[in-house]
Formats: sequence, C-alpha cells, structure tokens
Amino acid sequence: MTAATGVDVKICGIRTVDDYDACRAAGAAFVGMVFFPRSPRHLSMQEARTLANHADRLTGGPARVALTVDMYDAGLEEVVAVAQPQLIQLHGSETPDRAATIRERFGLPLIRAIRVAGPEDLAVCPEWEGIADWLLFDAKGDPGGLPGGTGHVFDWTLLAEHAGKTRWMLAGGLSVDNITRAVTETGATAVDVSSGVESALGKKDADRIHNFVSRAQLG
Repeated sequence: MTAATGVDVKICGIRTVDDYDACRAAGAAFVGMVFFPRSPRHLSMQEARTLANHADRLTGGPARVALTVDMYDAGLEEVVAVAQPQLIQLHGSETPDRAATIRERFGLPLIRAIRVAGPEDLAVCPEWEGIADWLLFDAKGDPGGLPGGTGHVFDWTLLAEHAGKTRWMLAGGLSVDNITRAVTETGATAVDVSSGVESALGKKDADRIHNFVSRAQLG
C-alpha cells in the first residue's frame, strides 16, 4: 500500500500544560484528554480545566478530544463543560444507538474506538457509518485490562482491504521506530499515539512527541 502524506497525529493522554505546548509546537492535529479513573493518564476536572483554559488562550493549537469509557450523561456533561472538547472519543462498549444519542445531545463529532485482534473485529465498521466521524483502530488488549494506551500492536495487514466510508486513525503500539512502516503498510492518514511518546508510564516526553510527529508527517 502506498504511504500516506500529510498524516495527522493525535497525541493521547496529555496531562499538563507542558504536554499541550509540546504537542502544539510539534504540529499535532489532536490531543487526547483521558477521563477514565483506571488509566494512569486520567485527568481530574481541575487538571482538565487548567489545560482547557491554557489552550483557549492560544491560537492554532490541536483539537481537544475527550476520551471517555461508557460514561453516563451526567459525567459527559461535566467533561464537556470543563474540558470544552472539539470531539468526544468513545472507547468503551458504547453501541451505535448510544453514540447517536450522545452526538445529538452534545453536538460534537465522535471518534469511535474499534479494538482489533482479527478480521471479525472490523465487521462492525458499517454500523458506525453516519454516526462516528472517525473510527480509531486500536489493538485489543487483555480482557479486563485498560481499553487503550497499552502499547500493544495488532496485525496491520487486516486494514489492507478496509474500504469503509468513515475516516479512520491507526493506533496501538505506535512509536518513532515503527510509525513509518505503519503508515506505509496501512495507508493511514491519521495516527494516534500515547505510550509511544512517554518516558515513563503516563509521563509524556517533549522530544519523543516532536520526533514522532516529524516522522509520521514524512509518511
């Protein structure tokens, strides 16, 4: 598959103003703000407010994505009010009907995570057409484990024949060492990274962010 050019990068799991500034300086298109207490990248409402207020004082920064996992309406309302995201990412077991309700209620574009281990996992993609603005193909982790950000890689050849109408991002174990091959093999025009730009669990590294974005955008 021909390598994509102009690849958009989403840096997921930012936690500090410095993280945001590093993503902005590197040219990331999206930043992910995680709202899932079991994650080492989980944000408190105060941390989210600080990040959102900082970002809103700047121009030309990446779009903020609120990553949620099977969150009830009350929680979503608080997240949207505090973080002021431009997109909501659904990373749990939300159904298309539930997603449609969220989209209608909050009026925000949706990213739907699809956890992939085999070709059968891609069979659900048509159900999300017209509901999700993006699909995010991530590696399926261990049962009962974290839903994302685990550093696992899935078989990229599974995407070789994917011909869905919905835009998609590639995630799962990406790093500066494999991003060129990942883009070449899948034709991805957008990628998502979390652990691959960290110096320790949950701690983003500015140099790794810059290097990853640069390498991804070379295609």
